[in-house]
Amino acid sequence: METELKLSFPNQDALYAASEAPWFLDALNIISEKTSVFENRYLDTRDRSLRDTRTTIRIRHVDGENYIHTVKTSPVAISKDLDPSLLSGLTSRCEWNVETEKSEFDIGFFLSSSKNAEDPYEVLAATLVPLSGKELVTLSKTAFKRHVITAEYEGSTLEICLDTGSCYGGGKSLPICEMEIELISGDVDSVTKLGALISSNTDCKPWAVSKLARCLQLMNEG
Repeated sequence: METELKLSFPNQDALYAASEAPWFLDALNIISEKTSVFENRYLDTRDRSLRDTRTTIRIRHVDGENYIHTVKTSPVAISKDLDPSLLSGLTSRCEWNVETEKSEFDIGFFLSSSKNAEDPYEVLAATLVPLSGKELVTLSKTAFKRHVITAEYEGSTLEICLDTGSCYGGGKSLPICEMEIELISGDVDSVTKLGALISSNTDCKPWAVSKLARCLQLMNEG
């Protein structure tokens, strides 16, 4: 299960200034940091059947080397007891990831590689099996640099991602400038508390619109 809060920043300088501010660094116990470059392709059938079920199939090329194939299902309801000012940016979804040297998505390979994953296999099978025999095509792309800070906060382990780059769709593009706070272990309250701290010290805004959704918006414009 992927649970994350997405915060949109007005520009790259503001995003990185937040991650380097004393109020931010003093609140965290930083475990590690890493920077990678991602090129993502988003797939669907020619009749857009995945769009209708709010399912995502993504092929991620990491630093020009190996690939990570990902399937995400439709968002799960989030408790309304959390900070209401941040709920618009908070999402939770089932997610399966397979690291591979393969550049193309193979349903049978993905299913066999995901049987021991944390999220329920039967949900994944119900999503992918109906697609067997159908052609999957690339609809849109994203390309961005991600700086990942893994840290402990309020008793939880979080992955804080700083993303800068672009979404591409329909021959057009949109900038990416955002922070994603993902819960690795612990309580979702830690995600929203850190989000509230960042929001109170910056001009960021909670924003639950995924990168894929932005690509699709570009494709549907004009």
